[in-house]
Amino acid sequence: MVSLPPPRTTELHYDGAWNSVRVRESTPVEITRGLAGKGTRAEPAVTEMTLGNRNGEVSAHDPTSPLYGKIGRNTPIRFSVDAGGPHLAFPSSGSPLVSTPDHATLGVAGDLDVRIDVAPNSWMDTAALVSRHRFTASQVHYVLLVGQNGLLQLLWSPTGTTGAQRYVTATAPVPFYDGQRVVLRATLDINNGASGCTVRFSYARTFDSALWMPIGDPVTQSGTTSVFDGTAPLDLGDSDLSLTPDGLTGLGRVQGRIHGAQVYDGTTLKVDVRPETQAAPGAARFTDGAGRVWTLTGSATLSNRNIRLEGEVPAWPPERHVSGNDSTVTIAPAGVMRRLGIGKRPLDSALRRFIAAAGPVECWPLTDGAEATFGAPLIGTSPLQVLPGSTYAWASGELASWVEPVLQVSGPAKIVAPPPSSALVASAWSVDFSFSKLESLVLVSVWERPGSGRTWNVVADPALGTVQLTTVIPGGGGGTLGTVNAAVFDDRPHHIRVRTSSGGGAAQWWLYIDGVEVLTGVELLDAGPPISIEWICGLAGGIFDSMSLGYVTLWGASAPAAADVYRALVGYPGETAGARVSRVAAEQGVPLSLDGEAALTTPLGVQKQAVFLDTLEVGSKADMGMLLERRDTRALLYRARHTLYSQAPILTLDFTNGVISGEFRPVDDDRLPRNMVTARRDGGSEYTAVETTGRLSVQAPPLGIGEYEESDSYSLAADEQTIGQAWWRLHVGLHGGLRYPRVTVDLANPRAYALAHAILAADVGDLLRIQTLPREYGYGYVDLLIRGYTEKISDKRWTITFTCDPGGPWAVGIYDDPVRGKCDAAYSQLTSGITATATSFSVTTTAGLPWITTPGEFPIDITIGGEEMRATAITGASSPQTFTVVRSTNGVIKTHAAGSPVTVARPAVYAL
Repeated sequence: MVSLPPPRTTELHYDGAWNSVRVRESTPVEITRGLAGKGTRAEPAVTEMTLGNRNGEVSAHDPTSPLYGKIGRNTPIRFSVDAGGPHLAFPSSGSPLVSTPDHATLGVAGDLDVRIDVAPNSWMDTAALVSRHRFTASQVHYVLLVGQNGLLQLLWSPTGTTGAQRYVTATAPVPFYDGQRVVLRATLDINNGASGCTVRFSYARTFDSALWMPIGDPVTQSGTTSVFDGTAPLDLGDSDLSLTPDGLTGLGRVQGRIHGAQVYDGTTLKVDVRPETQAAPGAARFTDGAGRVWTLTGSATLSNRNIRLEGEVPAWPPERHVSGNDSTVTIAPAGVMRRLGIGKRPLDSALRRFIAAAGPVECWPLTDGAEATFGAPLIGTSPLQVLPGSTYAWASGELASWVEPVLQVSGPAKIVAPPPSSALVASAWSVDFSFSKLESLVLVSVWERPGSGRTWNVVADPALGTVQLTTVIPGGGGGTLGTVNAAVFDDRPHHIRVRTSSGGGAAQWWLYIDGVEVLTGVELLDAGPPISIEWICGLAGGIFDSMSLGYVTLWGASAPAAADVYRALVGYPGETAGARVSRVAAEQGVPLSLDGEAALTTPLGVQKQAVFLDTLEVGSKADMGMLLERRDTRALLYRARHTLYSQAPILTLDFTNGVISGEFRPVDDDRLPRNMVTARRDGGSEYTAVETTGRLSVQAPPLGIGEYEESDSYSLAADEQTIGQAWWRLHVGLHGGLRYPRVTVDLANPRAYALAHAILAADVGDLLRIQTLPREYGYGYVDLLIRGYTEKISDKRWTITFTCDPGGPWAVGIYDDPVRGKCDAAYSQLTSGITATATSFSVTTTAGLPWITTPGEFPIDITIGGEEMRATAITGASSPQTFTVVRSTNGVIKTHAAGSPVTVARPAVYAL
């Protein structure tokens, strides 16, 4: 049996550092993380533990306690266990290095393929990852490194000399958050067939992944090449190279963790470092899977510490035993979502938050209450005045439904904003204003302080459909600078900016409408700082239709781009889910890590006003990603939908090996099936996807299962997105196999503990595979998507129960992949019945194209009546065709009748 409880460390953060505290060993620690139900937003991680307090060491309310004033509400806490196989830990000091000496098997004669499983503290720090390099001895082989601005670089030399060395820099930075564990890969095709060589950078979650995502574009250089094979050792985490090969910055060492490394010569594995299964915690050396001995020097260590929760302690309730002989504090640490979810006040509009964060000189949002007497500044100190005789109403105007109510002008009016004297606008300034329903002649004037004394006038004329910029100079001068036709006279929100920049006796000027520069030019005489900003509405008299005016803003020389202000005004339509959750969290000052690439996430509709976590959930709901908490630090984590696609399993459990504990009961019910899915765009159109044929279709039993409907609205940028949304959600909802909602592993079981490194690495959103299932469960294996887990640790028990959804629907097509790159030939069936041992038979395709016969495309896994077979060849240019197969690859052995459908076992699925 494994010794319980496992070595565990509980730390509180105070005095600027993590400090250990004593947890009662006999008290269970139970941690629950992840998503509940069908949503895309996790519940706050929760746990409970009892701290010993016999000497008052954690008495938050006792003035004589050593921690009095240091701990209190929401004190950070971290809980870790030392268990399983180790990783290579590289601290920030002590010159850590892991190295193996030269050996004949390290040489690379063909194409170079370098991979490293790494989790650096910062991806922006330059660091040598894998290095076989000794420049003082002309032993330059190759180096894979992270260069300036998170750009990967691969350096190599054909001759071993620095003079002959070549290098390539990735065309895009790494798309990872600090501390994220990924497998990086760099390949060098020494002869690309076009008199050159090509380098590709990519990443995956595991060494065994079938899905490698590119980092930037392939980089081709002229001339074929080779990789020098000399006598230099192979290093992990550091190099004797002191500068990045482009010479732009110094090259440092890894700070963080390395979980593995591999080097291939073409397709031959030369280096296979996986310390989690090859090394012992605390050891000074180990042997990798290729037989190479690795030695740790400096401060490098083999550590198996796993952080299971970092959160906050909301309260410190003391408890004294009735005997008076013992004192404890039972705390209930929680993830940061608990604190972030307290309170129901909606966030300010995207426009207000953008302006406040950008630091204007002055801003009058005009969002004051109905009884206001002046326009209070959001930034600055000077009030805006609506002069007597004006016709207006506070809090009655609307720029857009997602922006706070603003000032409504319903008749002739004059509005004056007096900017304060500021050196920030002495040489350059911009004046912005936002409006809607502008249907009467409006004059906006910016008066300069004495010096030039000039007035800049914006004249918006709905009768002509034009916006005009003019100047007036006291004593004569000025005139019309330009006139443009402008589509701003409607009910939509619009934005105008006047900008000047002075120097050398001249003023450069610009006019922007809805973020686009429409006029620019140069005027003699330096522009002076504004002394007054005025609006005169209803100059032409007659009928005045009400207009809305808001967010009058004065900027200095460092004004944000007008296009950025306009995007905030209109609520960032088209912004992707990944970009939105990242931006909103940054505006709120909340750390958030994005797992995935923002550009690959779903484009959203406008950002409406909602509470903080609800605003983030709008993005995760439309993208079908997961809004989580990180378990290794106090930060949010958004795991994008595309990171769930076609994952290699992070944990594989063999059913027959006795590693699954507790009640393992597959469920065959109708809770999840959905065969009619309607997706609506908020404020827009809808589309319904329906499964009309097959055993899960909307047909009445026994032809189908009847109608199982789902309908919801999503923030989408365009109506067309509802089509893909509906069909993908239908696909996910049509899983027809058994469900395995809970899978428990007992780490006190030695067979399970042997997998502790993978069990403890498994997190929400990862793929869990159970293989060698009994025949009543369907044979073969089942893939499960982890939605959450509960971990129980005590001196008598250590279990983890994973909560899972079917993972099969998330296995999507991968271009040119030997398994996931195969498509079905529609409407194929057995021409005649076959026995349980037949290895050659005829297949008829009743519609569409016949099956492929190209030898290079085989093998192809097919399914007939639940039996998987491996087709090694198909002959015949037209239907019927002859299949040559290996039978029973999933353990099913049976006969099959004529007309039985023939399909690809794992056909390529087009992802959303």
